[in-house]
Amino acid sequence: MDKTLSIAEVKDAPAHLPMNNVVKGYSLVSACAFTILGVVMLALALLTPTSIIFNGSAVVVGLDMFFKVAEIVFSLGMLHAAIMLWRMILDKKHMHSSIGILPGDGALANAFLYFGFAMTAFHLGYASAAIALAQFITVLVGLFFGAGGLVLSGVSKPARPLGHITFSLMLRDGVILIVGTILMAIAFGQLAGAALKPPQWNWISFLGITVPGMFLLIGREGIKARLETWRGPATFPRLLLTDALLVLGLAIMLYGSYSNLTLGVNGFQVGPKGNTVGLIVWIAAVLLLLVIRGAFRIAAAHKYNHVGYRMGSKLFYVIAIVIFIFGERSFLSGHAPLFAVGGAAPASALILLGAILLLVVGRSVSQKVRA
Repeated sequence: MDKTLSIAEVKDAPAHLPMNNVVKGYSLVSACAFTILGVVMLALALLTPTSIIFNGSAVVVGLDMFFKVAEIVFSLGMLHAAIMLWRMILDKKHMHSSIGILPGDGALANAFLYFGFAMTAFHLGYASAAIALAQFITVLVGLFFGAGGLVLSGVSKPARPLGHITFSLMLRDGVILIVGTILMAIAFGQLAGAALKPPQWNWISFLGITVPGMFLLIGREGIKARLETWRGPATFPRLLLTDALLVLGLAIMLYGSYSNLTLGVNGFQVGPKGNTVGLIVWIAAVLLLLVIRGAFRIAAAHKYNHVGYRMGSKLFYVIAIVIFIFGERSFLSGHAPLFAVGGAAPASALILLGAILLLVVGRSVSQKVRA
């Protein structure tokens, strides 16, 4: 009872304890999720039938074995991401410092690649619709928790200095943006369907269009952070440059996603069919990103390191990207941008909720900046 605490100690003490508890609690949730996802991915891969033909002394293995082996490899990769996170949790030194990005990045990379091989196997007739749907749902959960692992990494680290960026921070912020946006595109792509169904898949569209768009968005995060110190009259050209890169990266990535997941075709061999209303809606979304959101960011620039400001900016992004997706898809498909709801609406709503949590809450709490 003789011990006294200074006002500074009393004021600062509670600020660190809740964050530690949040980090530890969500670390356990993420590690359990990665473990369960890895086991489910592996079980679904093993349940896929395999054709092995014994021709005398020779054994002929079908192409389906190649897809099964790939799925098993990426399932084990997800389990490896779980092991990395479990090691960080059980290592007290790590829990007193921060969580790295490797578990989240590893989970996302393995989920994306598993997704590609699983959907390709399904459309080639090597897996049943039930197995493919289960794999699709598992990957969606994996994308959410993988991006959540990156959010966890950002929350556990101290705020970065203004204008300072590293490759790991650029990768973390860019990938959370990408995964949240892709989940939104998937949600709206499934919304009008009678039920949730496995999407299409085309490797050329994914690797040749979607992935370059992703790289552009990741690079844009680095440029945005480097130019944060541009204040005063330089604020407008800074925002114009970074938001123009955002629009370009989104247009490329979402075109690749539409060609890949919705059409299942080589995006280099098809072009937009054109729709005037869709083009107007698309332009309106771009103006919302560049002008309205830009004006908000300029007006509230003095609050750049406040969570409330970041959440407001991210909310503007979510509203704009919904319009962006409908406008771009309408222009590409030639159909009017109608909002249609089918039997898949409840599942789409869950996917959309996960996307909004990542884009608004996750990005806001992980992008901490100090002057």
